[in-house]
Amino acid sequence: MTGPRLLLRTSRMHELSLACVLLGCFAFPSTAIAQQMPPKDLVRAAIQNEMNDNAHSSFFTWKERKHRERGTQVERLVDTPQGVVSRVVLIDDKPLTPAQRSEERQRLRKMLDPAQMRRNLKDQQADDERTRKMLSVIPDAFDFQYLDSILAPNGHKLTRVKFTPRPGFNPPSREAAVFTGMQGELLVDESAGRLAKVDGTLIKEVNFGWGILGKLYKGGRFFVEKSEVTPAHWDTTRTILHFDGKVLLLKSLHIDENETDWDFQPVPPMSVAQALDFLARDQPSQNALTSAP
Repeated sequence: MTGPRLLLRTSRMHELSLACVLLGCFAFPSTAIAQQMPPKDLVRAAIQNEMNDNAHSSFFTWKERKHRERGTQVERLVDTPQGVVSRVVLIDDKPLTPAQRSEERQRLRKMLDPAQMRRNLKDQQADDERTRKMLSVIPDAFDFQYLDSILAPNGHKLTRVKFTPRPGFNPPSREAAVFTGMQGELLVDESAGRLAKVDGTLIKEVNFGWGILGKLYKGGRFFVEKSEVTPAHWDTTRTILHFDGKVLLLKSLHIDENETDWDFQPVPPMSVAQALDFLARDQPSQNALTSAP
């Protein structure tokens, strides 16, 4: 369930799914590193592991805090074979008002509609397939340069790599064309063989497709971080998106989002009804604030 969950957080991310396959990094002091393989091969191997991980069937519950221009929202989410089910527990760091609770109950009741859940799952699977296609293009879309390596507190070797657009890259799709205007840094956990973080910036205006036609302006930024949230399970723990542009070449596009995910716990497979009952019994609003990272 790892792959689909990268993309289901908001419908506005359909045209920006690339931000969920590129993961942000921190700056580290320069140190000498042993370049045992070309950086392109290191990145390719990490991406292959990301793609293989999409095939794993695992189910989790977790918390997510969303910062938007209109305010803050905390949700508890749970995986099911039919898709992810969520419950809003805090709005602007406060318990829901009676009116908000009524609105949330109506939203949750709609999740019991099998047709609605099938549509949701179909969308999630389509997004996951787009992600896999974008992942496969990354090693050929960029030139890579080693920067430095450090040892993490857990003993893992973390290697920072700079990426820049590769001259002559011919995007295989409208979606991949966004890579022609992007540069930044990514972090590879060499010990785990995983792509851990990337901080990417659009250095020029780019056109994109993904179901709609439009453009993203220079200066747009994404930051996505993945972590080993439980032994052998990696998941997205931080996402920052800031993009401006136009869709259909007419309507203005502005995305300014900040999401943090934490408290991942494995759960058994559940039906949607069981997941809703689980969320109702969990009472996450009591500790959603105090346990936030």
